[in-house]
Amino acid sequence: MNSEWKTTACPYDCPCACSMLARVNGGNIELRVNPANKQCSFICAKGRRFIKRINDPRRLLHPLMRRGADWVKISWDEALGLWAEKISAAVKDCGPLSVMSFASAGSMTFSKQLIPAFYAALGGFTKTKGTLCSSIGSAGLKESTCGFGVPYVPLEDISTARGLLFWGRNSRHTQPQMAPGLAALRRGGGETACVEVRLSATAAQSDRFWRISPGGDWALAAWLCRRLVDDKRDCRGWRARAVNHGEFLRVLHNADMERLLAQAGLSEETAEEIYRWLLSHYPVVHIPAYGAQRYLHGDMQFRWIFALAVLCGGFEDARAGLSFSKDEGALFPEGIFEESSNIRRFGVTTWPAELLKAEPPVRVLNILCANPAQQSPDSRLIEEALAAVDFKVCSEVFMTRTAELCDLVLPASIFLEEEDWIGGYGHSYISRNERVAAPRGECRSDWETYGALAERLGLDLDMRGLFSQMGRMISVDARLREVSRNLYLWDEPCYWKLSASRARLPETTPLPLKIPAGHLRLVTVHSELYINGQNIDAPASCMEPIVNLPERFCLERKIADGDRVRILSANGAELTMRAAIDRSLGEDTAWAMQGLPGLNRLTSAYEAPGRGAPYAECFITVEKM
Repeated sequence: MNSEWKTTACPYDCPCACSMLARVNGGNIELRVNPANKQCSFICAKGRRFIKRINDPRRLLHPLMRRGADWVKISWDEALGLWAEKISAAVKDCGPLSVMSFASAGSMTFSKQLIPAFYAALGGFTKTKGTLCSSIGSAGLKESTCGFGVPYVPLEDISTARGLLFWGRNSRHTQPQMAPGLAALRRGGGETACVEVRLSATAAQSDRFWRISPGGDWALAAWLCRRLVDDKRDCRGWRARAVNHGEFLRVLHNADMERLLAQAGLSEETAEEIYRWLLSHYPVVHIPAYGAQRYLHGDMQFRWIFALAVLCGGFEDARAGLSFSKDEGALFPEGIFEESSNIRRFGVTTWPAELLKAEPPVRVLNILCANPAQQSPDSRLIEEALAAVDFKVCSEVFMTRTAELCDLVLPASIFLEEEDWIGGYGHSYISRNERVAAPRGECRSDWETYGALAERLGLDLDMRGLFSQMGRMISVDARLREVSRNLYLWDEPCYWKLSASRARLPETTPLPLKIPAGHLRLVTVHSELYINGQNIDAPASCMEPIVNLPERFCLERKIADGDRVRILSANGAELTMRAAIDRSLGEDTAWAMQGLPGLNRLTSAYEAPGRGAPYAECFITVEKM
């Protein structure tokens, strides 16, 4: 017998946040796209895998406690008792800052934002600041928009532009729901173009493709800004919107145009071609990639692309603006609980080093929606930091690499087994997710787990009541209008369309990029088959450790496709991979799929603007084995 179709949405860290209808049919999950969301037209391979994931035999179904090298199944009562005992002892001996939370974007549902209420009731905690995903570029954009936030152009506007310039964004793999909008743009006579370090799937399907040096986007943008101003082709009125137009113009006029092209890795002829394309396809919307800001100067990458959008007419026509992302949690109820003022913050990449020397020490580490031992930079240092913590707890769906390093592993439910709310950072729909199937085994949602822990500790916190209050507050939000059962839409403010919006343009240029002699810069890219490190159930074929290398580099070293190579990182780590020749690469660039087991042993945990993760600051040598 079939159950009724329920409203839900994918919780992946993906801008699409696809709206779906789901039901149980003969014990199996059925999924189909929700036609009420006009920006979702299909379910991608990543989303369809939830059909099998819910019944995957590798799922964690019961609490597990480490006993030596083995795992022992225990009851929830035992798990909560042990956990509460460890936290109580840590707080008694060292205070609440000895309890740390590491949470990331493994699931983007609103209830995850309730977890800090637990730590407020505890009296404080240690946490990370910044995100692995977008903090560097977002920091630059927030400064550029004078505090408005990150600018975003609705897809319905993008689809009527005359041109779209992807600054490294491989939307075919990372935002596939853009495809209908791109098709509409082309039907209207527009073109798509791509500035990229390699011939990605999106670049291959674009009308134009220009290869750029990694981290050189800002230099091309600055060169284009200078040409617009020199030729008096910049839009009218941008100076009235820029709070520092004089200083910006001074920096622009002092820029060395030859050096800018050298930094971008472009010939003057190619740069002129891009310039002419921009002028002939107004309005052109600029869409930078998440990868384009994963450098130590990633904030400036985005600040200069933003400046180009301002000069191209973003304030006159939003379709000439920059569109990166938006706050998917903007409608989470503000002030629903009082956050703790007693918080110690470590950087999202530098926390292992900070933890190892912290006073008071971190005695208990709680991890949820995250797999730092696989996803974060310098996984060797992460493993060292985890080993230094007395008690580690991980709430997970599968036994990930991080879970393997913990002392207590708790079984987490997935979104099809939960009621919740979720927004998206690629559209303005809000979904009230319904429970489609009962949680398997003893799986629990994270808010239920932390609510039970609060009760065991005797804290003044009613997490279930807080969860219910969250739902009530969202459902009566006057900004929302229901477009179908449990699916809502709101008219989100667009930075480019607001008369009060002001811009602060860059007043400096980054230092020249330097690659250590004899090294390649290793850039990691996103897969169309899995999100970040959530790849335990991904097809085995996409998990092979492959490094893509420039053709001439391989010819000089007699490296052929499929050869085993030893990758040595500038940080001293090494990894064995298989070589693949990519003829679209520049001579100093290599790339690999992010999230591969062991790959982040090669990356380093640098401090960056916005306390983000500059993964692309990874330099390697390659030896044929």
